[in-house]
Amino acid sequence: MIVGRRMKKNPVCVDEEDSMKKAMDLLKEKGIRHLPVLRGGEKLVGIVSDRDIKAASPSPATSLEIREIYYLLDKIKVKQIMTKKPYTVSPSTPIEEAALIMREKKIGALPVVEKGKLVGIITETDILDAFLDAMGVAGPGYRIEIELPNKPGQLFEVAKLLKEFEVNIVSVVTASSDDPEKKILVFRIETNRYKVVKSMLKKSGFSIIAAD
Repeated sequence: MIVGRRMKKNPVCVDEEDSMKKAMDLLKEKGIRHLPVLRGGEKLVGIVSDRDIKAASPSPATSLEIREIYYLLDKIKVKQIMTKKPYTVSPSTPIEEAALIMREKKIGALPVVEKGKLVGIITETDILDAFLDAMGVAGPGYRIEIELPNKPGQLFEVAKLLKEFEVNIVSVVTASSDDPEKKILVFRIETNRYKVVKSMLKKSGFSIIAAD
């Protein structure tokens, strides 16, 4: 799965010369947390988040009146509080690579750039939604975790047995085991014979460590 299939296209943006108040109002109005920042309506020069705005806002303990606060927010420019030169990805970037960048850099969104032009934005929520879709958790079915020797052909053996019982494999992912010589396969399956299938997996020598 690539970023281009999960990103939000034509994201809401602000210009670097816009006021902090405008950015704050846009975030609230659109129910979002990040705004790419453009220069001249085209070039991506930064990104501003709700955290940036919160950090730059007057303290709740301030003695300023509301009109004075609004005046200050109108005077502060987005370019003064944004994160400059943000990390970016392209539409063809694998979504797991985008997730790794977000985790390592501790950021919540990545502007998506193609041929020097902003074409979208992908957030941690988009990444989570993609993971949930890949796992098939929103649909019907059963979840089975099987611990197998970490060697070639093991997935084929499980899939072959499932095929015999006309089981539809919705999704399958791998996970690490406490035993370095083994691997965990997490299946989501659709079948009308779940108990029979689970029993046959056990009888065939497969180690089921979790099932629901």
